[in-house]
Amino acid sequence: MTVTTTKGAPDQPLEVARIAGEEMLPWLRGIEGFAGLLVLSHEEEGRTLVVTFWESRELADAHLAARAEFRDRITSTVEVQVEDVADYELMFADLGSSVAR
Repeated sequence: MTVTTTKGAPDQPLEVARIAGEEMLPWLRGIEGFAGLLVLSHEEEGRTLVVTFWESRELADAHLAARAEFRDRITSTVEVQVEDVADYELMFADLGSSVAR
């Protein structure tokens, strides 16, 4: 999985992160190996974590340049700065059906 941390203005509404996630999802679904998306925001800090899940690191890496270009377009559109992009290995998950809104 890839975790992208962004920072916007502290007064930027959380709605912006939700809308950005909704805009990213159809594009991501078109990429081979895409397995899911999670967007978490902390309104007071203006920070958002965008977590993308992939079937394998190889498939994620195969589309790295296109993903970075798309990320840069989205972040500039919603006026946030990318603070960090890091790859992680998912070791355990149980999100259940009650987590999603």
